[in-house]
Amino acid sequence: MTATTWRAENGAWLTVSLRRLRTQMERLAAAQRESGGPTWLVAGDDTASGAAAAAAPAQQTPGFRAALQLVAELTDLSEFEQSMLLLAAAPALDGAFSTACAELHCDPQRDYPTLQLGLALFVPPEERLIAADSLMPTRPLRRLQLIETCEHSDEPLLLRRLGTDERMTNYLRGANHSDRRLEPYLAPLPRAVPSEPAHSTAERICAALQRDNETWPTINLTGPPGCVSLDAIVFACDTVGLEPRKLDIARFAETEPDRRALLVALLGREALLGRLAVVVDAVTISEPSAVATTEDLIRTLPAPLFVLSAERWASRSSHLRTIASGAVTRAQQVSLWQQTLATLPHSINGEINHIAQQFDLTPDAILDTIGRAAAAANGPISAADLWEACRDQRGTGLDELAHKIEPRFGWNDIVVGDSTRAQLRELADQVQHRATVYESWGFAPQFARGRGITALFAGVSGTGKTMAAEILAGELRLSLYRIDLAGVVSKYIGETEKNLRRVFDAAEHSGCILMFDEADALFGTRTEVRDSHDRYANLEINYLLQRMEDYAGLAILATNRRSALDSAFLRRLRFIVEFPFPTAADRRRIWERALPSEAQRGNLDYGQLARFEIAGGNIRSIAINAAFLAASEDSSIQMRHIAHAAAREYGKLSRPVTPAEFGDWLEWVPS
Repeated sequence: MTATTWRAENGAWLTVSLRRLRTQMERLAAAQRESGGPTWLVAGDDTASGAAAAAAPAQQTPGFRAALQLVAELTDLSEFEQSMLLLAAAPALDGAFSTACAELHCDPQRDYPTLQLGLALFVPPEERLIAADSLMPTRPLRRLQLIETCEHSDEPLLLRRLGTDERMTNYLRGANHSDRRLEPYLAPLPRAVPSEPAHSTAERICAALQRDNETWPTINLTGPPGCVSLDAIVFACDTVGLEPRKLDIARFAETEPDRRALLVALLGREALLGRLAVVVDAVTISEPSAVATTEDLIRTLPAPLFVLSAERWASRSSHLRTIASGAVTRAQQVSLWQQTLATLPHSINGEINHIAQQFDLTPDAILDTIGRAAAAANGPISAADLWEACRDQRGTGLDELAHKIEPRFGWNDIVVGDSTRAQLRELADQVQHRATVYESWGFAPQFARGRGITALFAGVSGTGKTMAAEILAGELRLSLYRIDLAGVVSKYIGETEKNLRRVFDAAEHSGCILMFDEADALFGTRTEVRDSHDRYANLEINYLLQRMEDYAGLAILATNRRSALDSAFLRRLRFIVEFPFPTAADRRRIWERALPSEAQRGNLDYGQLARFEIAGGNIRSIAINAAFLAASEDSSIQMRHIAHAAAREYGKLSRPVTPAEFGDWLEWVPS
């Protein structure tokens, strides 16, 4: 049956049903006239011929179901409830019913249906007390907002105005349009990308999507951010004929309690009438109101509900079904990369393994990345195009949680010892050759967890730790984000882990380098537990180290005091790179690099400059300040400018200006 044919038959059915309802009302009016007034018990079985008469079907095509009948089947309405729904909608479907209601109430102001009128029309006197339960708040007519009952009216329920809203009235007429009040909170899911984990999870969802005692289950899909849960939901809903819609649970929970109660009712109704499956992404929610609203939906929503969470959702509902949703493996990602690229011109050969090892992307992110690389490429897609698109992928959210550092330095800029430089090279090599070692050489099964490359950069301020991280980011063509651990650590139990979780979850698929600065704000000699604070500090440290080990990219801890870190924690780091205080020879080389060749320089004695016992960061600060002093005098950079800037730097460090370091330059030191 076509939609047009069905609507025509629904209209005919509704016309006959309304005509029969009008006949019943005429009989009741005649009985009242004979008794001299609105004596509600005057109508007996001859007049109130039961609910079935009001909702009696017109002649139908075999298999046809009118809209009212469909609602009754979806919400398990009794015959009396069906009749009450038709009565409540009648004035909106035919204005003549308002006049009839006023006449039956013997009150021109009461020109609307009421429960008392419905009981008189459809129920024998001896059954009316029980039948009135149909309009209790827990029954479908009110719980799903099928009938409006003027909730805030002071009148008793028997005499309250009953009606149907525009959405319900249109549905009964055969027009199934979504409720506009829910549009700000619901959105369709993005297109699903085929993958073996998504299809496997979808099969388990379909098996679980069976109504239990006429109640839809809640499917709790567990897994980390970026797993295939959403794709699996799309495939499963397509199989069983549902339309998935994602609910903005945070915005939904922010509404006033009374309005939220109404929205929950409307959501349940909309899900049934529109065959919707409601999806709540609770992986990252933490607000108590959002958690409570999610639990309320689990308990009350009479429709398919999906709740996504990292761990099993704690609920007392007996209708909760938990399904673990797996992530797409690296091998499956490689296959998806290759399949998608096969449809496009490209010059990529063996680089896909390296890309998949560095960037742990979801299927939809892979398609988006290839699309952006193709749009940016001048011709066939190259490995460099793809790498850049992966690095600059959208929506990581890291910019809100960490400071992005643009690499400015190369290997020739850093002045460190041979051992330190060699370790930094080895660190870069491990990042570059992970695909070879783990995948091609078969080490992956031995390191299912803990494949993350972790490092500690230890040295006093200004010795080159951040510069080294920038050099690695430039060498590896990766983004670099600095996180100040001093700002992450919280005195409140559990807050530190929550802050760290936000950082790692945001960075999970970015492949970027994470540099945690001021690590000694969290680390210390904590293995000996003296009080509860020490115990919780150990938990925070273990959480950080575990997330670093599981992180797909490179994670660096930077500290000024290695001695403050316990050896038990140091053993869990793959690299420990020392940045010692520079020797006199190192300081000379730093001075030579700190003053660019383009700068106008006077007769500078770099051997004498190396006498300043300061770190490289301080040397660069002195160099730039001396340059500004010289520029203000329209002069080349002279020793007097450097001595002046050096004295200012010493003041910042609370260090005295001594003849041993400044010698003859003391005359240029500002007073």
